[in-house]
Amino acid sequence: MTSALGEHASVLVLDDDPELAGELGSLLGAERRESDDGGAVETHAAAPDGVDDSRLAGADVTVVVVDEAGLDRVRAVDRVGVVVAYVDDPTGRVATDPLVDAVAGSPDALSETVSWLIGRNRRSVVRSAPTRTPSRIEQLNAGMAELAAVRSVDEAYRATVAVAEQVFPEYQSVVAVRDGEWVEPVVASSGTPVEDCNRVRVGTGVAGRAVRTGDASIAPNPNPESRFDTVLTVPVGDDVVFQLASDDTGSGGEFDDADRRSAELLASHLEETLDRIDVTETLRAERDRLLALFTNVPDPAIAYDYADGDPIVRQVNEAFEATFGYEPETVIGESIDDYIVPPDAESEADDLNERLQRGENVRREVTRTTTDGPRHFILHVIPIHLDAANAAGYAIYTDVTDRREREETLRRQNERLDEFASIVSHDLRNPLSVAEGYVDLARETGDVDHLEKAADAIDRMDELVADLLSLAREGRSVGETESVSLADVAREAWGSVDTGDASLTIEADGTLAANRTRLRELLENVFRNSVEHGRDSPDDPLSVRVGAGTLRDGDGEEILGFYVEDDGIGLPEDADRVFESGFTTEESGTGLGLAISERIAEAHGWTARALDGEDGGARFEFRTG
Repeated sequence: MTSALGEHASVLVLDDDPELAGELGSLLGAERRESDDGGAVETHAAAPDGVDDSRLAGADVTVVVVDEAGLDRVRAVDRVGVVVAYVDDPTGRVATDPLVDAVAGSPDALSETVSWLIGRNRRSVVRSAPTRTPSRIEQLNAGMAELAAVRSVDEAYRATVAVAEQVFPEYQSVVAVRDGEWVEPVVASSGTPVEDCNRVRVGTGVAGRAVRTGDASIAPNPNPESRFDTVLTVPVGDDVVFQLASDDTGSGGEFDDADRRSAELLASHLEETLDRIDVTETLRAERDRLLALFTNVPDPAIAYDYADGDPIVRQVNEAFEATFGYEPETVIGESIDDYIVPPDAESEADDLNERLQRGENVRREVTRTTTDGPRHFILHVIPIHLDAANAAGYAIYTDVTDRREREETLRRQNERLDEFASIVSHDLRNPLSVAEGYVDLARETGDVDHLEKAADAIDRMDELVADLLSLAREGRSVGETESVSLADVAREAWGSVDTGDASLTIEADGTLAANRTRLRELLENVFRNSVEHGRDSPDDPLSVRVGAGTLRDGDGEEILGFYVEDDGIGLPEDADRVFESGFTTEESGTGLGLAISERIAEAHGWTARALDGEDGGARFEFRTG
C-alpha cells in the first residue's frame, strides 16, 4: 500500500528544536504501522532562517512553532503544503493567522492532525486514494483545524455543517440560532434547504427546549410532516443549537452514544470557536477604540516598549510629529530618549524609566528637545499595568511652553512691582518729607528761601518718577527696529546729558538693528552714570569712548556688540550689582539709570555686562550677537 502522498510524505517543523520533530516522527510512524500503511512519513526540523525555498516548498506539511518567525518564512514562498500551528493558545496571533490551516496544542493532537491532513489529500496534486477511511476522531480533529481558521460567526456555522457532513455522512445537520423569542435555522446540510427547516419558539420543540434547558437530547421529531423521524440536539452555549436528523427511510439508522459523544465534541469545538471569535472581536473593538483615542488625542503621544532599559518607540500620533518634528519612520524602533531628552536631563530620564518599569504612573513637568529647540511639557506616562513590572506603556506630552513663558513674564512683572513699591516707599518718602519740612518752615518764618529748598526736593521726586516710568516701559518690547548708526545715536545722546567738560570719542562706528529712541535712552543713562559717578569731583577730567565691533568673552570667544568705556575711578567693589534697580553709590542717585539701560538691552535681545576698563575706569559692553 502507499500513503496518500505516495510512498513517502514529508513534514517540516520550522523550529530549531529537533526533539519535537523526533517525537512527531515517532507518533506518526506508530500510526502508520497500526494502519498497515507501508508509506513512510519523514519529519525534519529547521530554524526558520535556515531553510531554503525549495525545501520549504517541497514539504507536504509545514509546522509553525510558537512564534511568528515560521509564519514570516512561509509568507516568503509560494507554499504548496499545509500549515499547522503548534501553539498553546488557539486564539493567539499565530493560530489565527490566515496562512494557518490547522491548529494543535499537544504532540498527540499534532500527530493526529498531521496524519489526517496527509490522508485527506489537501494538496492540489494527483495522489493515490487513501488506503483506509479516517476515523471519526481524525475527522473531528481535522474539523477542529477548519474551525480554528474561521474568522466570523457565519463562517463558523457553515464550517460546522461541512465538518458534520464528513463526520456524519448518514445524517442531515442544521445549526439554529436564538433571535429574541425564536430559534431560527441558519445553516443546513446540502441535502436540506434551510428554508425547509422550521423555526420554533424558545421552550418549545426539541431545539427550543435545548436553548431553554441547555440539555442535549435524542428524541423523535415532533413534526409529523417532516421526513426526519429522529433528532439529536446539542446546545452550543446559550443561544445556538446543533442538530443531527435521521431520515425515515431507515438509511440513517438510530443514534447511539457514540453519535451523541461525537456530536457533543463537534458542538464544543463550535462553542470554542464562537468564544474565540467573540473575544477576538472584543479585543479588536477595544484595540480600535484605543487606536482612535491614541491617534486623535490633541497632545503628542507615543506607545513604547522597554528593551534593555530603554523606551523603544512602537507608534507615534500625528501631534507628536507636528510638535517634535520627527517623522514616524525616524523614531519608531529607536529609543525616544536619544531624540528628545536634553543632555542635562539624562539623569531625570533614567529615574523616570526606573519608576515606569516598576509600574508607577508618572506625571511631571519636563523640558524636551524638538527639532525647533527645547520646549516645556507636562509628561504623563501610563504603564500598561500599574503596580507591576512593566515593559510597555503610553506617554503623552502636553505642551506648556506658552504657559511657562506667561508665568515667567508675570514673575518679572511682579518683581518690578516689588521694585517700584520699594523705591516709592523709600526713595520718594525722603524728598517728600524734605519738601513738607521746608514748606512748614516757610509758613512759620515767612522766609521764602525755604521754598526753594522745597522745590529742589520736588525736582528730585520728579526725577525719580520719570526714572520709574522709564524702568516700567523698558520691560516691554522695543517695537519696530531699524538700521541705525551707533556714532550718530551716541552723539545725540551725549548732547542730551549735562556732561560738563567731559569728552566723547567715537572709536569705531557700527550699524545696529535697534529702536533709535530706546538706544538713545540706553546711551544717555550710561553717559550720565559715567559723568555723575565716574570721578571724585565734577572738575576732574573725564574721557568717554564708544565703539562697535567684535568683543571677547572670558573664554576668548568673539562676539559682536558695542561698548561705552570711561577713564574714571572705575566700578565699585560690589560691581556685580550695578545693574540692580535702586543700587547707587551716591546719596543723591536714584540707582535706576543702569537698570534702565539693561532693560532696554534685554528688550532688544542683547546682553549687558560691566567690566573694568583698560585705563582703570569702567567699561559697559552690550553684546548683540
